[in-house]
Amino acid sequence: MLDYMVLSLNTTLPFILLALLGIFLKRKNMINDSFITLGNKVVFYVAIPTTIFRSIHRADLSEVLDTRFLIFNSVWLVLFFLATWVLAYKFMKDKDSVSSFVNSAYRSSLSVVAPPLFALMFSPLHHPGIDPNIYAKGILSVSVLLILSYATASVLFAVHDTNAKNTSSIALGIIKSIVKNPVVIGVVLGLVFNVLMNTLDFELPVFATNTINSLAGLVMPLAMICVGGNLTFHGVDRKFKYVIISTVVKLFIMPIAASIVAYLFGFRGNDLTIIMILNALPMAVGAYVMQAELGGDSYIGASVLMITMTLSAFTLTMFIFIFRVLGFLV
Repeated sequence: MLDYMVLSLNTTLPFILLALLGIFLKRKNMINDSFITLGNKVVFYVAIPTTIFRSIHRADLSEVLDTRFLIFNSVWLVLFFLATWVLAYKFMKDKDSVSSFVNSAYRSSLSVVAPPLFALMFSPLHHPGIDPNIYAKGILSVSVLLILSYATASVLFAVHDTNAKNTSSIALGIIKSIVKNPVVIGVVLGLVFNVLMNTLDFELPVFATNTINSLAGLVMPLAMICVGGNLTFHGVDRKFKYVIISTVVKLFIMPIAASIVAYLFGFRGNDLTIIMILNALPMAVGAYVMQAELGGDSYIGASVLMITMTLSAFTLTMFIFIFRVLGFLV
């Protein structure tokens, strides 16, 4: 279990340290509100789509395809998203914070935390005797859920857009937000290049690959510095209760509920463990950036991101230990 703790800490501690750097830079007036706003734009419109493109354009999605497994994960994500949204809208007094609360409560760090954790637990490189399809199933699920996460979030923010005056404008806003969403564009371009590269058997030039890697590398440092800057001038305000509830939903309610439902649907062993991990991950950096860029409450997003990144090393280790004791982790 120490290996899982070390991996979790090695994955999440850089996020925390970079956010602390953002707090320091803000206090020293080395960055300001304009830098944070523009930094979020660069991450959302350039770095994140590039990261998505990089992960999709060379992926071998045909390596393994467990339709039942993918359908369960996809349907569960959408249903949990809708349930959280309905309950939040019904019980939250601050309606302007509903979208930010929901976005923080269900969006998982699929592209950053999940791959190295799956590699440690299921990759043949670390476990020579393990079925390689288990690791491939986890990575394929990450790709599908990543697309769904951004699509559902686009709908969420379009509906809560204060500029929308009626049903038709809301519907139009949803369509526009999805079509114009830079992440969706990154996914589409990634799929197009994936087909072309596999069909025509060609590789991107080295300079193009190096440029893509450099742009993708901006996501974590720039986004987390902006998170730290936001935490500095927001502090703990009256909406902190939403931060706590969203954190509990993300780190406890979502993975426990997903595991119970998956068990009832017949999933066992490593499949059940993968489902638990996908739902127990901390909040995604991209979720915060999207929230800040599309008019959400940056205070809620930045706070939940920091807390879940800090606590997830311990909560994930706890869940993995429980699953190993119960015999689900093979």
